[in-house]
Amino acid sequence: MTSFNVPSLSKIQRTNMFLVAVLGTALLILRSPAASLACVLGGGIVILNLFLLGLMGRLLLVGAVGGASAALRATAIPFKLLLLVLLVYLVFTQTSVDPIGFSLGVLSQLVAVLIETALAGRRARECETSVEGSTV
Repeated sequence: MTSFNVPSLSKIQRTNMFLVAVLGTALLILRSPAASLACVLGGGIVILNLFLLGLMGRLLLVGAVGGASAALRATAIPFKLLLLVLLVYLVFTQTSVDPIGFSLGVLSQLVAVLIETALAGRRARECETSVEGSTV
C-alpha cells in the first residue's frame, strides 16, 4: 500500500521564496538588474496569489454553512483572478518589465510545487518503510 502526503501551502511558499531569491540573484549576475527585478515581481505576484487563495479557501470552509454568505464568498475567488490578470496586464502595458525575468519568477511557483510534491512523496515512502521494518 502506498501512502502519499500532500505538501502544505507554507512549505510551497517557502520553497518558492527561496527559488525566487536564487533566480533573481542569478539573473542579476547573468542578465541584468531589470530581469532580476522582473523575476522578483513575477515571483511576488504568484506568492501573493497563493497566499490569498489559501486565505479565501479557509474563509470558504469556515463559512460553508452560511448559505448566501458562503455563495458570496465563493465569488471572491474568480474576482481575485480577474484582479490578478488586470494587475499583470497593467504591469506589462504601463512599464517596461523584462518578460523573461517575469516569466521565470512566475514559473518558480510551478517548480516549488513539483519540488514539495516530490519531497512529500519521498517522506511518505520513508515512513512506510520504517513502519514495515519495525517490530512490535
